[in-house]
Amino acid sequence: MTDNRKAGLALILGGLGIIVTMAIHPAAGGMLTQAQVVQLARMSAITHSLGIASAVVLFLGACGLTRHMASDDHVAFTALIVFGLSIVSVSIAAAVSGFIIPNLIRQMAHDISNTPLWQIQINSMFQVNQAFAAIFSVAALLAIGLWSTGMLRRGGFSRTLAIYGCVVAPLLAVPVLSGILPLNVHGMGIVALGMAIWFVGAGGGLMQQKAA
Repeated sequence: MTDNRKAGLALILGGLGIIVTMAIHPAAGGMLTQAQVVQLARMSAITHSLGIASAVVLFLGACGLTRHMASDDHVAFTALIVFGLSIVSVSIAAAVSGFIIPNLIRQMAHDISNTPLWQIQINSMFQVNQAFAAIFSVAALLAIGLWSTGMLRRGGFSRTLAIYGCVVAPLLAVPVLSGILPLNVHGMGIVALGMAIWFVGAGGGLMQQKAA
């Protein structure tokens, strides 16, 4: 299997992994029993572990895509650096949401008398999660926009994919930056789907390229 095919497969698997992650992402609301808290923590750990793994696989694919697109204007390389920032950010956001917050909820369930104090800690951690989720969303979308611009300039990939990337990047990044699109489960799902479509398309296109 050529390097291009390996990188393309990584992009496809990573993109699909993002979709699955958001599809099974738990959403907690209201008062929970201790059994429900345990189940939420377990599901959160599984979901966010998959999300982190998918992000790492995507980055491996992105490295191959950038290597294939390498040119004198360094647009693809810039996109890779920005995407690297997004991977670090989403890993932090996933760790907070998948492990830290569920653990705080579990402790709160065993210390009901101090619920308000636990709630303050949980809310604080949620804000950390939201900050890094926003950084991830904007940085990853910017990277997609840069890669798509490079595709339009150098050719070799579907023009439809490149135009889609140039359009979806600002279309989703601006609402995230302005706060119009909240990064709750549904909002993040919209962003993830928009990204995943591009990554799967880019992976398919890269697998059709000649050996690197």
